Amino acid sequence: MDNQKMNDGSSRDTGREGAGSSMGKDSGLPSNTGSSGGGTGSTAGATSGASVIDKAKDMARDATKDMPTSADMHKSIDKAADAAQPVVDRLASSAHAGVDKLTGALSGAGATMDEKSRQLTEAAQRMTDSGREYVRTSPMTSLAVAAGVGFLLSKIFGGRR
Repeated sequence: MDNQKMNDGSSRDTGREGAGSSMGKDSGLPSNTGSSGGGTGSTAGATSGASVIDKAKDMARDATKDMPTSADMHKSIDKAADAAQPVVDRLASSAHAGVDKLTGALSGAGATMDEKSRQLTEAAQRMTDSGREYVRTSPMTSLAVAAGVGFLLSKIFGGRR
């Protein structure tokens, strides 16, 4: 318990523990409760500090004793790599199959596009030939149709003025 000084110089017992007064009480270590001269460096404190250091050293030794060696870690890495190899092989073969399938589909699409392009070119050539033949056989009708189409296009696309 702390004794606190009041404003008039007298002291009173507050019945509470002051800040920092519980330090060392919960740690299981003997606390320095001696009141002779207020010395904090008693032999009990030094002994408990030395035992804490010894315990820490023992714990460090135990921790390093249980650590795997470099050779053990290399073996674990090799084992993991060996286990992963079949998965990598399966992924690689799946990727190759996917690329082959895509290549086949694209080459098929390319062949289809080539065929359609050829068909459109032939159709355009046939229409051109039939148009020339129509103009040769009916030149006056062709001129009248061309003039009518030109007039309609000028009305559709021409601006109003």
